[in-house]
Amino acid sequence: MKIGIIGSGNIGGTLGQHWAKAGHEVMFSSRHPEELKSMAEKVGAKTGTVEEAAAFGEVILLAIPYGKVPDLAKQIGSLDNKILIDVANPYPQRDGNVAQKVIDDESQTATGYVASQFPGAKTVKAFNSIYFKVLEEKAFRSGNDRIAVQVCGDDEQAKQTVKRLIEDIGFAPQDLGDLSRGVLFEPDAPLYNQNLKIAEAEKLLSQIK
Repeated sequence: MKIGIIGSGNIGGTLGQHWAKAGHEVMFSSRHPEELKSMAEKVGAKTGTVEEAAAFGEVILLAIPYGKVPDLAKQIGSLDNKILIDVANPYPQRDGNVAQKVIDDESQTATGYVASQFPGAKTVKAFNSIYFKVLEEKAFRSGNDRIAVQVCGDDEQAKQTVKRLIEDIGFAPQDLGDLSRGVLFEPDAPLYNQNLKIAEAEKLLSQIK
């Protein structure tokens, strides 16, 4: 599968390298793609501009600061029929008014806002609630030893694709349902940054439903 990485830092860079090792075609992007060549060459991936990565990917991983989302939407335009994996979390101290407005608006989840910026995309929330060091060090496990990655989305087919991508790199998808269920693993929520094995994560979920 072709995966475009928008934001190739701790989360995006780590996931992109894992997916390339798992056999997917990956393009890393940033404002300075030439700085990504060393990382990309290690795993046989490509580099490009943000616009090139958006055009390249069947799946787009959005791993940029939350406050940058509106500007990015204007920059790259439509992502019609592409799967958009939203990794971003709203932190007002970093992301300013964009984050604060979303947090204050009880009618909208953090990922619901991101989805509204890319209305043609099939948005799936995942990987926002796991520490990047865990992504680095505990990938490619099997069975009950896998760390849970929470996932939710309104498009069932898109969500199944993302769940397979989670499994491809040795994590266990924990399907919470539709996009509104993202509130369970946003910052300060019960499942946020727990980094639990799948059985432990399912036990915790059963206690908070």
